[in-house]
Amino acid sequence: MKQFTIVLAVSIILFGNVAVAAEVIIPLKLIKALPVEGPENNQPSGLTIFNNTLFTVSDKHDDTIFQIQLMDDKAILLPHIKFKLSEPITEKDLDFEGITTDDEGNFYLISEKGFRILRVSANGEEVSWVTPSLKPIGEEKGLFQARGGYIEGIALVGKNQFVVCAERQPRGILEIDIGTTPHQIRAFKYDKTKVKLPEGRDADFTGLFSEDKTLYALQRSGSVICKLIHNGQEFEEKDFWSFEAIVNSEQLRYSDTRFGNAEGLCMDKDRVFVILDNNDDFRYAHPNDRRPLLLIMERPLSSN
Repeated sequence: MKQFTIVLAVSIILFGNVAVAAEVIIPLKLIKALPVEGPENNQPSGLTIFNNTLFTVSDKHDDTIFQIQLMDDKAILLPHIKFKLSEPITEKDLDFEGITTDDEGNFYLISEKGFRILRVSANGEEVSWVTPSLKPIGEEKGLFQARGGYIEGIALVGKNQFVVCAERQPRGILEIDIGTTPHQIRAFKYDKTKVKLPEGRDADFTGLFSEDKTLYALQRSGSVICKLIHNGQEFEEKDFWSFEAIVNSEQLRYSDTRFGNAEGLCMDKDRVFVILDNNDDFRYAHPNDRRPLLLIMERPLSSN
């Protein structure tokens, strides 16, 4: 980024609302779908991986980072860090919707209600906001218009550099560099999508994951994962992987399928992990089971 105070940019992709027919869509293969157990009303809403261990946050538990213990037949959310904010807040709840880590194991959480990034040190002893509210910057470029469709995912893409996403109506991307004073921030708006969506659904971004300078985005409404390639002016969607057949299968689909449930994304060299927030809904084939799901899928060889 150039050295200036704050940059505001907007880019609109004019693909039209068409299917990704011109590009190869790789269907992901399911390894396991694990019901997620943990605290009452756990509602996982983000996903990251550090030292081969998965971590998540919940939009209903504002003071906890959870480690995910993988078992043969379920995944268990175990409190990993209980933290306390060192400065007063005005939000009634913080509604954490994304999590990422750096090489030292420090965590960065994105608050949908606060529109800010929270840093929690690896041992949980240092807790601080590292950005001001991103809301005014996003709103100036047309983002954050739909209640409940504000900030969702976060990814650390370089030293002190983050990408966060605005969920929907419209969806968007914000680039943030906290290594300068004041911070540099760029906002991008996306009115269109390459993905053909089920009727009644809006294009969205609900999770981000960065690996080896490649940024991946989770699109809940289309049940796809794509690469977001920055061409110098804007981000472009490329290389789509679909998990639509998995989440719509008879055994796994939830009774309410209006919006989709995928909210967290991360990967290792062999597997793709997607966590679902089912909002206490039950699975169609299991009316008494209201647990979220963690999908573990084979990673396409071409992406490694």
